[in-house]
Amino acid sequence: MKTIRQVSMLQFTLMVSAFQISVAFLSLPRELARQAGTDGWIAIFFGWGMATLASVALVKVMKNSPDGSILELIQRYMGVWAAKIAAFIFMAYYLLLAYDGFMIASLVIKLWLLPSTYIYVLVLLLLIPTFQIAQHGFQAIGRYSEIVALISIWIPFVYLTTLRHARWLYLLPVLKEGWFPVLSTVKIMFYPMLGIGLAFFIYPHLVKKEKALTAMVISNTLTCLVYLGITLVCYVYFSPDEIGEFNEPVISIMKSIELRFIERIEVPFIAFYLFVFSCIWIPSMHLVSMNSAWLLGKDKERGHLAVWCFAVAVSFFIYRPSFIDVARVNNFLNLTGFVMEFALPVCLLMYVAMTKKVRGGRRS
Repeated sequence: MKTIRQVSMLQFTLMVSAFQISVAFLSLPRELARQAGTDGWIAIFFGWGMATLASVALVKVMKNSPDGSILELIQRYMGVWAAKIAAFIFMAYYLLLAYDGFMIASLVIKLWLLPSTYIYVLVLLLLIPTFQIAQHGFQAIGRYSEIVALISIWIPFVYLTTLRHARWLYLLPVLKEGWFPVLSTVKIMFYPMLGIGLAFFIYPHLVKKEKALTAMVISNTLTCLVYLGITLVCYVYFSPDEIGEFNEPVISIMKSIELRFIERIEVPFIAFYLFVFSCIWIPSMHLVSMNSAWLLGKDKERGHLAVWCFAVAVSFFIYRPSFIDVARVNNFLNLTGFVMEFALPVCLLMYVAMTKKVRGGRRS
């Protein structure tokens, strides 16, 4: 698959990392604390290790299809119908990821910014720029990720100002209940690390494919550094007993920041953070339209994207989700994401290796 819309390594790195950080950033400290207390930050390192191993397997698999996506690879090794089934599964998977992103963003906006605005109106407003960017493919999405990363550099420095209220003794003693709570928390890290699967479809667009693994390791490391930083900040700001009571401790901590010209700094922060939120549903909607067009044997991805955007808007008009629905979807994505982005690359790598060995044996 030749393409003139190539993606640079920087764009690829930021695209994957922004996808991972987007919506999981807000609630990760709470989820880790509920399972392992103030030792939950240790599970982030295990999440990084698993994501890196899955990235290695994924890149090794895609080296067998340098000019085509995962669908062309499956078609070559398993047949047309297997590829069509895979296209449908990927379409449903990324549609759910996009829907999850829209749910979280709209509910956060409604809770903190616009309580009187209907959710479907908020989603409709978010879908307009989504369509404008996603229709131009991975290169436009990569450039958008670069802009988001550039204008987000100030965020870590804002959180560092909250450390004047830090109580570092909250972190002690380390491993107060042993390794079991930490190891049982590792499964929570599947959802925050979702995004490495983008390489299944971006790989043929990369300028320097030989550096794909390096870019993925950097993106996973960048993501985990962000998670580690915000988790530790929340742990030393909130007491171990109260951090689990906040739905978005990352936003609640903003109340400790006082500026003379802004009464509630969390309000402009949430408005700005919509750029980061969008880094999950914009590439997801593009992948939904790409797989939909591939499934039907048509190249008009823009038309498919318009149909899916309309369908998402209608779904929010018919059904108004709640935070309970978000928790259910997140739990489901935690399981399906593990299968799609962690287990699938390993299984495909073993299948391709066995197929090559069998075919090589027959030729000899």
